[in-house]
Order: sequence, then C-alpha cells, then structure tokens
Amino acid sequence: MPEWFETADWFPSKWGSNDELGTLNALSSQKTLSALELVKKGRIYNLAHLIHNEMPVRSALHGPFSLFTLQRVYDHRPPLREETRNKFGAGLCRLEMSDHLGTHLDSLNHVSVDNKFYNGVDAFRVTTPRGTSRYGIESVPPIVTRGIMVDAAFHGGKEILEKGYSVTPESVEEFLKQNDLAVEKGDAVFIHTGVSKLWTNPSEYATYFEASPGIGFELAKWLAKRDVSVAGSDTPSSEVAPAELKGTRLPVHQYLIAKCGIRLIDNIKLDELARDKVYEFLFMCSPLPIKGATASPVAPLAIA
Repeated sequence: MPEWFETADWFPSKWGSNDELGTLNALSSQKTLSALELVKKGRIYNLAHLIHNEMPVRSALHGPFSLFTLQRVYDHRPPLREETRNKFGAGLCRLEMSDHLGTHLDSLNHVSVDNKFYNGVDAFRVTTPRGTSRYGIESVPPIVTRGIMVDAAFHGGKEILEKGYSVTPESVEEFLKQNDLAVEKGDAVFIHTGVSKLWTNPSEYATYFEASPGIGFELAKWLAKRDVSVAGSDTPSSEVAPAELKGTRLPVHQYLIAKCGIRLIDNIKLDELARDKVYEFLFMCSPLPIKGATASPVAPLAIA
C-alpha cells in the first residue's frame, strides 16, 4: 500500500485551497482565555536555548552562527564622531545566521513534497532569491494557547532516550493518562527526550543531528488527528532519526508541515519543565516577522 506522499490526493487542506494558517486555525480568543486560566503560580520558563558563537550548529546545511561587535561604545569620539557634552557612547553588534538557528519555529514554506508546499502550492512559482511569496514566517500570528509537555524520557526510565528511539502514540497516551491530561484541539504539544541538557556541550549535542530520539511517524499522525497548533521536541529535528520509513528523510516534518499544516519548534528547551514536572501550562510564542523566511529563532515561554 503506498504511503500518503506517493499519492496525489494530500491537498487541498480541510481549511480550503487558499489557507495559509494550517492548524493555527484552531486558535481562538476562547482558547487563549482558557489557557490563561492554567497560570496558578506565575512561574515563567524560558524554552529557548542560549544563542552564541560556539553553540551546536549543523554547519553543512545551515552554516555557522556569527556575532561580532560592529561598533564599540568608545567609537563615539573624535575623529569618528564629534565630542558630545554628555559623553555619549553606543555599541552595536552584527548577526549572521540561518533562519533555522537554535530554538526555532518552522514555517509552512520549509518542507515540500515533490516540490509542493502545504496545500499543493508549487515551490517553483513562489520561491525567490529573497524567500517565498507565500507561507513566510511573517504569516505566522502570535501563538498563545495551552501547552502540554510529555516527558518521554522519564516515562521511559531514562535521563536521555537513546538515539533512534521512536516516541509512540501508545507511550504518549499512557503518560497523559498517568497525569490526568488529554490533548485538545489547538494545543501546543512538546516531547521531552532529555537531549535538552546537552546544549551546553555542543560537540555532544551535535552527535544528535543525524541520529536522535524523537517524534515517531505514527505519533505524527496521532498529533495531526488532534489538530495541535504546534509540536516539537528538545532535539535538533524534533523527529526520530534515522527515519523509520526506509528511503525517506524527515518524514515527520513532511507529514506535519506539508500535509497537515502543523508547524514544528525544533531544539526547544524542556529540561526545566521536566525537572519541575510541569506538564500543562500557558504557552506563548511569537516569531520574528521576517518576510519570506522559512523559520524564525524564537524564545517561547511556558507559564505555570
């Protein structure tokens, strides 16, 4: 039996052929108000990893991250600047980076099937030297919803799940049942594998770029059935690697993003939520509105 990507009937989406929101259609003012009620202690968790020159990067694909000082505060003096009465100085830095940097949110123009984006949009027609004319990260509204964190590492009795470990719907359902939780339409769902804690050891974290625990293909289908607004894990590509489906690359990305319109947050920092056993929270994330970009570095928040 052929896989979904081997057929020609995976589009248009259920929201119509011109839709650009995907499962963000599930968000509403009522969903936001309901999520706000989850805040009990006012504890804020930053779900973004530190960005710095020596951080883990996939150099072959994304290139290096570079930050350097462009202007020093003491450059504001003769002969570069006129002397000021208030002894003014200001520093500036320059950044050079891929849009898939560190903790980042993928947009719907990131992954294709046979050169077609979400809803069957022809990548050749919309891709330009300055990004795409459709589905750029600027089309993603701020995401404020209920967040769910599944601690797959703890559930599996490990600090860090082994490379190639596929997180399944059965294990997720068991974890949710044990914690009296259920995934609802529009929720943001993240999987903790334990890899988060390795970010401060770039060489070790980098070994997970091509071999990693993560979201399995059947779990991707499970998430899609529930119309989650966004998903991801604390690993470089969120999904299990190598891929479970023979002869494929990033099939979970392809299924969730291209077929279902579900955006992913890769490299999300979940170790503190896992430490404090915070599995349900108010989730907030707003990407940089970079026109045509395929992703944006983000600093999501979980508030419990």
